[in-house]
Amino acid sequence: MLSYGFLVTLGPEAEQGEEAMNKPLPTLTENPETLQIQWRAEPHPNKRFRLQALSLLASGQASSRLILAKLLAVHRHTLQAWLQLYEEGGLSARLTSKKAPGRRPSLSPSILRKLQERLAQARGFGSYGESRQYLAQAHKGALAYSTVQAGVWYRVQAKPKAPRRSPPKKSPRTWRSARPRSVRSCKSA
Repeated sequence: MLSYGFLVTLGPEAEQGEEAMNKPLPTLTENPETLQIQWRAEPHPNKRFRLQALSLLASGQASSRLILAKLLAVHRHTLQAWLQLYEEGGLSARLTSKKAPGRRPSLSPSILRKLQERLAQARGFGSYGESRQYLAQAHKGALAYSTVQAGVWYRVQAKPKAPRRSPPKKSPRTWRSARPRSVRSCKSA
């Protein structure tokens, strides 16, 4: 028996919801004890949550989808999708988490590699604007200044190699005459 530390009351609305969801629960091929061991050992929170749902079904603590949805505090449609995945592909399909492909990076790995080679040369680039011009000419595509700056600074971890003028050194004599006089030194003078 699993203890959850909270009390769920299931009233007559749970029975009405059971009638609305006529599809029978999937037959579980896994042993409840095995599911419980996997559930407790799983480090990934989403997979752990899904294993807990299967464990509750296998142990008989949840007799319907609606009761299981209320026990886990998820929407019944979410639970329906999880159980459908289990019916179609078993436990391995149930535990797979699909990752969205996302947007392709503006600077492809080949462009970044060429940029890194150019930045490794002694001359390199004097500014991000120069590197932007190089990318526009060599790779036939104009990129935003911020894209080039982020690619060079964060992804390649380099910076432009422009020699900067250093300020003129102050001589000790200039330095002493430029410093403000304190109240004490004014009184003694």
